[in-house]
Amino acid sequence: MQKNDKELICESYDYLKQLCEFLVDYYDYRFYEPVSIEEIEKWEIENEIKIPLMLKEWLLLTKSCNMSNRAWRLFWPEIDETGNALVGSFVGDGEFLYFSKETGEFFTLFDGEKEEFDSFDSVLTYISVDLEDKAEEIFGEDWLEKFESNQ
Repeated sequence: MQKNDKELICESYDYLKQLCEFLVDYYDYRFYEPVSIEEIEKWEIENEIKIPLMLKEWLLLTKSCNMSNRAWRLFWPEIDETGNALVGSFVGDGEFLYFSKETGEFFTLFDGEKEEFDSFDSVLTYISVDLEDKAEEIFGEDWLEKFESNQ
């Protein structure tokens, strides 16, 4: 049975928080309070843009978060000069995450290069892979066993 958007995002949220907690001695993190559905609806009306469903589910869990010493940041949407919604920054090197005002598709921009994601869950997977790589660098190839024993 296939999972719905809410289940996928809740699982990704929980997993990212667990990874961050596992790496807390090496990397700071913070997940902020969630927003309400009313705040989301108000933002959509004011900005005449629909927030993609998976991102809505994420915002209902946390309005903003910083992971891996702020290398990965996801936050409340801000409209940029093109009208797209800025929702994150990656690795602190000028790579920014947006969703399109027209299509709702997620993409990053870095040095004029655009990389597209097929869903917000794919963005979260991208972040997870980096955190898993950090865990392997710190704890070695058997990091997953240590991680699972902490759960």
